[in-house]
Amino acid sequence: MIVYILANPRAGNGKAVTIIRDIQAAYPQVEIRSYLTISKNDEYAQVEAILSVFRKESDRFLILGGDGTLSKVLSIWPKDIPFAYYPTGSGNDFARAIGITSWQQVMNNLLETRPVPICLLTIPSGVVVNSLDIGYPARVIAHSEKSAIKKWFNRLKIGKLTYIFFGILGLLDSAQLSVLIETNHQVMKLEHLFFLSIANNTYFGGGIMIWPEAHITASQIDLVYVSAHSLSQRIRALLDLLLKRHKTSSVLHHVTAERVRLCLPDEMVAQVDGELQTIDDWTITCQTRYYYLGEERRCTN
Repeated sequence: MIVYILANPRAGNGKAVTIIRDIQAAYPQVEIRSYLTISKNDEYAQVEAILSVFRKESDRFLILGGDGTLSKVLSIWPKDIPFAYYPTGSGNDFARAIGITSWQQVMNNLLETRPVPICLLTIPSGVVVNSLDIGYPARVIAHSEKSAIKKWFNRLKIGKLTYIFFGILGLLDSAQLSVLIETNHQVMKLEHLFFLSIANNTYFGGGIMIWPEAHITASQIDLVYVSAHSLSQRIRALLDLLLKRHKTSSVLHHVTAERVRLCLPDEMVAQVDGELQTIDDWTITCQTRYYYLGEERRCTN
């Protein structure tokens, strides 16, 4: 057996290389082969290199990186070959939802347990491991990435305040969306849309709960949306999310489905696992993958 590790050395604080060395030292009896991404979107070339020598019947595959790295890798990794994952990014919502606490735990699951089926979401450009969001979350990220303020905050080592800053400005933005959603053989027209999250996991945005029961082991899509006419409704929606008042909120709405079709009037920017993508009319479905989860854990924080 060979354990192949695909790592993004730039994710988070760059600790992936150190973790690989620690794994090699802790498991001298296991052959470890590591592949490091060297540029943006290099995940695709590294996956091809691994698959050229990977033996499905005996080898194991581990991904080190952030949610964006995980999403890119799984967009091209064969759906019938199991994988393991340890987070080295900044948001790490996938890991938070399934209770990953250490690389030792991940390695034990990889070497000693059988993979279990999980649900990822398929989109035209690949897969979603946490959520696809339009409206407010996408606008905050888009404005943050384009702004010189982010570079200034990063130089001061307070980069995370960038999203708080633009989050507050985003609340004052009265721009609203109208979209059609086809789901469960019904068509819903959502007007005055503040945000829409289409998810298969519990968290987004670095630990904000999307929906309490959303989980990768459930074969369903969770849609959470807010139609807000006023600033007070937008503020109430965010407070309900942050304070985990999902079930009692009067402004948060929730629907489950097995398949979703988004019908948008124009192309728009969406946030997909922390990365920005331009979307139009998309069909989103559940896809079964296999993950070395070990004993299933749900985050209850």
